[in-house]
Amino acid sequence: MSIKISASTNPPKINELNDYIIKLDKEDIDYIHCDVMDGRFVKAKTFGPRKVAEINRLTEKTLDVHLMVKNPAGKIKKYIKAGADILTIHYESIKNKKKIVDVLQKIKKLGAFAGLSFNPTTSVLEILPYIYFCDMLLVMSVIPGKSGQEFMPETLVRLDTINKFLKKQKMDVVLEVDGGVNDRNINLLKEKNVNSVVLGNYLYTSGDLKTAVSKIKTDAPKPETKGEEKLKKTKTNKTKAKKTKLSKK
Repeated sequence: MSIKISASTNPPKINELNDYIIKLDKEDIDYIHCDVMDGRFVKAKTFGPRKVAEINRLTEKTLDVHLMVKNPAGKIKKYIKAGADILTIHYESIKNKKKIVDVLQKIKKLGAFAGLSFNPTTSVLEILPYIYFCDMLLVMSVIPGKSGQEFMPETLVRLDTINKFLKKQKMDVVLEVDGGVNDRNINLLKEKNVNSVVLGNYLYTSGDLKTAVSKIKTDAPKPETKGEEKLKKTKTNKTKAKKTKLSKK
């Protein structure tokens, strides 16, 4: 399997988004990355669970929902009900760090993959203890909230630290990188055992989705991690359930 692509809902404008999702659904991408911003945790504001549910109806792709919101604990049930297969919270969005584990466990209990993300300004060492409770670790390679930023090269050093920890602990977590990823730096990320990359501005401004996707996907075959296999089974079951529900209407 080649590296997974999680195509972002950012930067298209809200009135263009549905058409863009339909186009993405026809391409060789793996996830739709729903960038949910509340205008408080980050300056930008996008959409909420209703739009996520609408996107879910437009695609059979895995929904990779990234919550850039303050106090996400009370919101996760709505997003999972809306169709989130992966639900990622931000380390910085929860003041009481003791509650992070509770939120991640709640996401799992509700049937979604539990993701944890952290900003470039946060020390990797702060994050390591929480990896035990994650299905996915989303490493931000830009400051969250705005599309089109340049990839921060220090991300590679942070990935080295994470990989050493995972190897030492013999852990299997899906590694995803978000921010400034393109065909010029993708090979650097593949070398760091990254499983999935979020593509926003690179895809949206490409003018040729098929070629843009191909440039990211083209590499030597890579075996799936146990985490990716688990996610695929979860999504397959959800897709079957969705089709059954629709056929009854």
